[in-house]
Amino acid sequence: MSSAAAVREEMATGRRTARPAWSGFIATTINQLQSFYREPQALAFTIGQPFILLLILNAFNLSATLPNGEKVDYLDRLLPGMIAFSGMGVGLNSIMFPLARYKERGTLRRIRATPMPTMSFLGGVIVSRLVIAFAVTVVTWASGVFVFGANVHGNILLMFAVAELGAGAFIAVGLLLVAFAKSEDDLPPLFILVLMPSLLFSGAFISRAGLPEWLRWVTNGLPLTFLTNAIQDIANLGKGFTEIQGDLLGLLAWGIGASLLCGWRFKMS
Repeated sequence: MSSAAAVREEMATGRRTARPAWSGFIATTINQLQSFYREPQALAFTIGQPFILLLILNAFNLSATLPNGEKVDYLDRLLPGMIAFSGMGVGLNSIMFPLARYKERGTLRRIRATPMPTMSFLGGVIVSRLVIAFAVTVVTWASGVFVFGANVHGNILLMFAVAELGAGAFIAVGLLLVAFAKSEDDLPPLFILVLMPSLLFSGAFISRAGLPEWLRWVTNGLPLTFLTNAIQDIANLGKGFTEIQGDLLGLLAWGIGASLLCGWRFKMS
């Protein structure tokens, strides 16, 4: 039996107990992962985009200055920013548009009438995206270090863990956008509204040193700024968990706040 059939069976039979909740969650997670790698275009874009961006931006042969005054190759500063930006891309793109389609087509409403709790379905979707985000993080790091020769000085496992936390925060933001969007057509402008300030002012690609003081203060609170700062501090300066706690708390605040507001919105609708 395919994983999609397993999800349908869990939704069609049984009672609302722990068993359909757990098995529905597992079946949904597997089904979502299979759906992803069965779409070559989505797989190539998600996995290949970081590599292509690294290839293009590294061709400029620029240099960068770390917060401690040390001059390094731009690639050493770019790679952590790329990891952070990839977490945002996977967290938003892969959750917003599929869930918007489920919402618009009434899939979520129909799930509520089945033995499988809606949270089991959503949980499976979210976990599958976290797995994909982790895979993209590993590919981006491996490409930067082993193909392009970037230097990463900090704890790799901590960097991966922070990237996963950031992806989780952006998944929550993506869910929030879906909750407030009236239709799938509303999502592209909302996505651009999040993307452009993050792209320009987070420090992932361009240094924030030249920003006006007021703009730097305003954009300090962007979720991608928190994520970029944390990963760059780990990769470039070798900082540990206690030294990046402020950025981690910022990511947690975004994730928890967006989740609570999203839950309230879905309940109201």
